[in-house]
Amino acid sequence: MAEEGPRKSRRRGAPRRWHRYLGAIFALPLLWLVVSGLLLQHQDKLGLSEKKVSSAWLLKRYDQIPRGNPLVTSAGRFKVAGWGGVLFVDDRVLEESGNLIGAVARPRELVIATGSEVFVYDSQGDYLDRLGEESLPAVPITGIGLDDSRRVHLKTSAGQHALGEDFLDFEAAAPGAVVKWNSPEAGEGEKASLQRVLVESSEFTWSRVITDLHSGTLLGKVGRFLVDLTGLAVIVLTVLGIRLLFKRS
Repeated sequence: MAEEGPRKSRRRGAPRRWHRYLGAIFALPLLWLVVSGLLLQHQDKLGLSEKKVSSAWLLKRYDQIPRGNPLVTSAGRFKVAGWGGVLFVDDRVLEESGNLIGAVARPRELVIATGSEVFVYDSQGDYLDRLGEESLPAVPITGIGLDDSRRVHLKTSAGQHALGEDFLDFEAAAPGAVVKWNSPEAGEGEKASLQRVLVESSEFTWSRVITDLHSGTLLGKVGRFLVDLTGLAVIVLTVLGIRLLFKRS
């Protein structure tokens, strides 16, 4: 009989202990949800939809910075690079995209070939024209080069062809034509500088990051699980709190 008193006391104190433990364990996740929710509520006033993300780690999480090593080549005075479908000329990200096959420079044009398109730029690197599948001998393109007369040659699945001076037509390359082919190489040493260019030119805003932080999406499955678990903990804490309130009354 003497032991029943302490047992009942322990049972009566169990809800209070659970309430205390759950509150301590989930204090940080709850704070995370509350703070991120407040930031979203006032994102316009805080300018989160305009402030650009400058963290390389965050941009990698959103696949804004490619994995692996870039391909880099020189074409005249230009340095041309391709990284995960993103094209670069010197320290500038191009609006055009594709897997870099090569690049050549003529006196008045820079010509960049991807697997399915050819892009033409002027001597300053400004966009002039695009040659798509309808304007090419065939795709995929596997090589680009210049002959002795500075004509652009392409290697495709249909063989080797020379483009016209104005890029409006093409013809089969003459047998034995001497062509200097351009072949990009892995540019591990250029990775840091290209990553910096991507970070500086990023249009990714903090509004998206805070939204994904609030929903847990930023941390993948683990983040979504923590948000769900925290939601359940709030329900349990509320039920225990109401129970304790009525018991005290």
